[in-house]
Amino acid sequence: MGERALHVAVREIDPQNKQRTSRGYRWLVESRINGKRIRKYFKRGEKSEAVRYREELFRQANEVRKQDRQLIAGNLLHEAVTAHRALSPLGKTITDAVTFYSEHLIASNKKSKAPLTDAIGKFLDAKEAKGIKRDTIKRYRETLNRFQKAFEGRALASITGKEIERWWQTFGSVANQRANRTDVNVFFNWVVKSTRYSHLTINPVPAPPEISRRVQLTKKRSLLSANQVEQLLNTCGTDLVPIIVAQVFLGIRPEESLRLHWEHFDFEARELTIPPEIAKGGEKHARINQIPPNAMAWLIPYTSLTEGKILEGIYSKSAFDKRMRAARTSAGWPPGTWPQNALRKTFISCHFACYSNAPLTAAIAGTSESVIFSNYRSMIKKTEASKL
Repeated sequence: MGERALHVAVREIDPQNKQRTSRGYRWLVESRINGKRIRKYFKRGEKSEAVRYREELFRQANEVRKQDRQLIAGNLLHEAVTAHRALSPLGKTITDAVTFYSEHLIASNKKSKAPLTDAIGKFLDAKEAKGIKRDTIKRYRETLNRFQKAFEGRALASITGKEIERWWQTFGSVANQRANRTDVNVFFNWVVKSTRYSHLTINPVPAPPEISRRVQLTKKRSLLSANQVEQLLNTCGTDLVPIIVAQVFLGIRPEESLRLHWEHFDFEARELTIPPEIAKGGEKHARINQIPPNAMAWLIPYTSLTEGKILEGIYSKSAFDKRMRAARTSAGWPPGTWPQNALRKTFISCHFACYSNAPLTAAIAGTSESVIFSNYRSMIKKTEASKL
């Protein structure tokens, strides 16, 4: 049994093997240890030495058996045989498999210990390299700094969904919780897609907290009525009219409208072009929108303009916001009462209510259908929306 298990044999070298016989060799002891073939040659008259060498191999093997007998249980032997049968057709041994898998586990273990701090740094670097807006990068950095402090010294892979949920619940209102959760979710989505963290295949961030019915009603009140829009346009000043019209009647984002030039308006064809260099998301949300009659009615005094920005002298969103605050005050809105992003929200909500066509509304607004359904669906009745 020992000989078969060790595959040790003494045999005479073939006389035709001139390479060996010419050097005086006659006997060969051939063995396999851990799947590796070992050969030792003996010269004429040394058969007894070859036999003794063979016996020494068996003696050493028996010593190993005695030492490891407690380790080699029946089920382990069965497992070894099964593994050997699976690997043999592939030309590999159990030792090869152990070596390969050990290296894999060591590498994976190193990745699983990747610090949260390093991952956040790489995420921010990647977003900056991609050309994400500075304000967005700043928000990501602030949110993730808070997240990092809460999980100081933790490995990225060790953070659980329950812990993340408990973290965002410390931010009070549901709106604040959802805002912090959104940025962390973006971060973990990036981690899952990154080849640097291939051991992380599932985003651990749980679903966002539910918005209460009371908050939903507040969202409905964040829309402007036709009378409120008219009051704002009548009191804002002629230089602000085009940019307000672009937002409330065409659904243009505030930052997009600040980059618009008169050359983007084709009043003869009644079209407004939002090219990739202006659209948020570039080519993805570039679009050509029809200018509706309600917008044209307010833009008639400007149809002779063909060049220059539609709002001259304003070069930053903060400066624009300052002008808009003054305009809203003139229209009767006390400071702090203006609904956030009210102009664009009013357009999207009214358009969807009138046409019940999410793909069309999304295409005009330069956004996705999912956003239309999650943020704007059923926020205003069709009878009210049609008045605008």
